[in-house]
Amino acid sequence: MRLLVLRFFLALGCAATSLAQVAVEEFTLHDAKRDRQIECRTYFPTSGEKLPLIVFSHGFGADRSAFSPIAKHWAEQGYVVIAPSHLDGSGKSKGKGDPLPAGGLPALMKHATLKTENRVRDLTFILDAVEHIETLVSALTRRIDPSRVGVAGHSLGAYTAMLVGGVTADIGDQKLRSFRDPRVRCILPISGQGTGQQGLTTSSWSALAIPMLTITGSLDKGAGGQGPEWKKQPFDLSPPGDKFLVFIDGANHVSFGGTGADTITAVVKATTDSFWDAYLKESPTAKAALKNASVMEPWKPIARISCK
Repeated sequence: MRLLVLRFFLALGCAATSLAQVAVEEFTLHDAKRDRQIECRTYFPTSGEKLPLIVFSHGFGADRSAFSPIAKHWAEQGYVVIAPSHLDGSGKSKGKGDPLPAGGLPALMKHATLKTENRVRDLTFILDAVEHIETLVSALTRRIDPSRVGVAGHSLGAYTAMLVGGVTADIGDQKLRSFRDPRVRCILPISGQGTGQQGLTTSSWSALAIPMLTITGSLDKGAGGQGPEWKKQPFDLSPPGDKFLVFIDGANHVSFGGTGADTITAVVKATTDSFWDAYLKESPTAKAALKNASVMEPWKPIARISCK
C-alpha cells in the first residue's frame, strides 16, 4: 500500500515536502444591498502569488468552519479557500428581514426562493469583493487570481455550488431558473441532490457546460431518504465533457469532511486535488489522472471514479 501511495504522489509530481504553510483568518463582508454581514473564514498558503480561489458553501445548519480539515488541505496545495456562514447555518451571520424559519430543512424548502437567492448571493458577493478581501486580510494583498475560481459545497452547499455553476432549477414561478456566474470555472458538489427536490428536474443539468466533480457513497442518503443512485444523478444527467463521479463504499452523508485519517478522507483529498489542479491550475498530469482513473489506484476497489 505504501508503495502504491508513493507512486501515486510521484506520478502527480507532488511530494509531501511541497505542502505549503497555511494561515487561517476570519473577516466580515458587508453587503449593503441586503444589509447583510457575511462572516467568512479564509485558509491560504503563506507564500505564493496569483493563487486560485475556491469558495466553499456549507450545508444546512453548519457554518464557515465546516470542512475545515479539507479546506486547510486545499490551502496546503496552493489555493485560497473562502468559506462564508450562510443565513440558514449555525453561525452568527444575519441579515435584515430574513429570519431562519422554524421547522428546519422542510421549512427551509418552503422558503426556497429567498433562501436560494441569499445563498447564491453570498458566493457571488465574495467574488465581487476580492479586492476588498485583500485589504481586510493584508497577507492576501494582490495574491488572489480572480480569473481562476472554483466553487465547492456540501449537501445544501452542493446545491448552491451547482446553481452558480449553471445547473438550473424551478424556483417559485420560474422554470429552469439559472444562477450561473461566468467567473466560476468548475464546481465540486459533495453529497449533492438529484431530481424531485429543491426544484431540480431531469433537465436541470442540461446546460452545465463547465467541469464538475461530484462525490457520494454507498451509505449517502438524501433528506427524503433517497439512496445513492439518486445522489449519482448530478453526474448521470450532466452532458459529457469533463464530468466526474467519485463513489466511495461505506461513505455516508457526513463522511467527507476530513475529520479522520481514513480511506474516505484520503480519497476526497486526492481526487479533489487532482480536480482543482486540472481545471484551476490547468495541469495535464492531474487531468489525465482523473480521466484514466489512476488517481484512484491506491484505493481500489473501495472507491472508484467515473468520467464522461
